[in-house]
Amino acid sequence: MSKAELKPRAKELYTIHQMSLADISRAINVSTRTLQTWKAEEHWDEARVAISGGEKNFHAQLFELGEVMARKIKQDELDGVKVAPERYTALQRIIDTAEHARKYEAVAPKATKSELSPEERAKKALDAIKKELGVV
Repeated sequence: MSKAELKPRAKELYTIHQMSLADISRAINVSTRTLQTWKAEEHWDEARVAISGGEKNFHAQLFELGEVMARKIKQDELDGVKVAPERYTALQRIIDTAEHARKYEAVAPKATKSELSPEERAKKALDAIKKELGVV
C-alpha cells in the first residue's frame, strides 16, 4: 500500500480511534516521524478535537478536581492543620472514578445528542460530585 493510501487510514486511526502515533506506526508500518509530519501538515489534533465534540473528557475534569483537592490537603498539612480522614477518602474516590471514566471513555460509543451542551453536562456532573463530596 502506498503512503498516499496509508495517510487517510493513519488520520482515521489518530482522530477517530484516538490511537497514539506509536500504535499507528506499528499497525500500518509507517515511521512515527512520517506520522508526525502528516499530523502537523494536516492539523490532525484540531480534527481530533472536532470529532470528539470539542469537549474536555470528563475524566480529565475529575483529575483536575482531584489535583485541587490534593493541593488543598497538602497546604493544610504544611500549615499544621489536621486533615480529616474523609478528605483523603474523598480524594481517593475522585481519583478512582476518574480512572474508571478514562477507561470507559476510551471504549464507549458516543451518546446521542443531549439538550445540554457538552460543557453544561460536564459542569452539571462536576457540581453534583462536588456537592456529594462537600467540596465547594
